[in-house]
Amino acid sequence: MDDSARVDRHYRFRASRSLAAAVKSIAFLCVWLWSLSNPAPAAASDYRYHLFKNTENFGILVFPAESLFPDLESYILSQGFASAETGDAVMRFGTKRENQTFMMPESVQKKHRIEKFIILQVLSDKSLMVGVYDTEWGLTLPQAIYQLDDVKKNVPQTLDIFRGKKPAEKKEGPGQTIDWNLN
Repeated sequence: MDDSARVDRHYRFRASRSLAAAVKSIAFLCVWLWSLSNPAPAAASDYRYHLFKNTENFGILVFPAESLFPDLESYILSQGFASAETGDAVMRFGTKRENQTFMMPESVQKKHRIEKFIILQVLSDKSLMVGVYDTEWGLTLPQAIYQLDDVKKNVPQTLDIFRGKKPAEKKEGPGQTIDWNLN
């Protein structure tokens, strides 16, 4: 084999290796860009939720489900709610992307046709943080921490607002703000 044939063979070999490397790089880049453009809609968590639903398609969602204590569960059931589903909670924004918290996946919300629900986060000492979700108003997250007796006073008022009954107390914002009182 003469030198020119060897050189030609050498360049063809290097060119095919370079082409293969370029194709691999382009394929990797395409897959990486595609993964950035299609993020998961909600991040899964270690929390589980327990969803209660009433006949009006209102919900009460408790998380973490493992922290649902008997007094809270019996109160929810006494308000005409029935256990509907338990699953992995996901971090979601409200409809106006103004707040976010853990709740049921949107697919579960649609499956049960729930547009308005109360979110109860159980803290370690059986105190509760509350959120109120309405597809029209968005997600309201008061910063206060409540005890069960406070929740018992405010859940019926919130359900009445869901039903369209005007509260005797204050109204705010582009709809109605649910006033969770601590009295």
